[in-house]
Amino acid sequence: MHSGGYLDRSVTHASPSRLAIVIAFHGAAIAALMLAKPDVIPHVDWKTLTVDNIEAEKLPPPEAGLPPPKRAEKSNIDQPESVVATNNNNSGTAFPPSLPDKDSTIIPMLPPQTAPVMVEARFLKGVEVQPDYPSSLARQEIEGVVTVRVLIGTDGRVKEVQQVSATDPEFFVATKRQALRHWRFTPATRDGVAIESWREMTVRFKLEA
Repeated sequence: MHSGGYLDRSVTHASPSRLAIVIAFHGAAIAALMLAKPDVIPHVDWKTLTVDNIEAEKLPPPEAGLPPPKRAEKSNIDQPESVVATNNNNSGTAFPPSLPDKDSTIIPMLPPQTAPVMVEARFLKGVEVQPDYPSSLARQEIEGVVTVRVLIGTDGRVKEVQQVSATDPEFFVATKRQALRHWRFTPATRDGVAIESWREMTVRFKLEA
């Protein structure tokens, strides 16, 4: 036995006008769905992508007559070449000077050299230069000449006497004794600074008439 619900009773006892309204409502809904734009409900086409791992050594050999693929060449340029700006305008903009090559030799500019100013040693005024006459040679009335080289210190004193020539050795002995004891000089100078120097001296021994 079938017991009818609310819907069954509404359909059974519905009036013709009410049925017409229901049918018209459903028709309008169907027409709206048919006239709707395609992009209202986007259509997604799902495809399955299959990826196979192909090892390099299992690749088929290249076809005959075709050149092998080119490999990317390694660039020989490790660093970009440095660019030094030069001042070619007259705007007054200062540019840093270019650095010299590491293999170049830099020769420093030296100031011109001038010869040092040398002043020779001189006898002081009032110094007794003439040695005593050797008595043995005086009795024999022997005259002579002796030439010596003397080393003059920075204090003007004679530090060393060397014989260059002598008529008789006694003349040299007398001259050496006199030089070491009594000779005094203004020392030689280089650019105003006192230095040691050698000087050659000649002494004559002559008897008075």
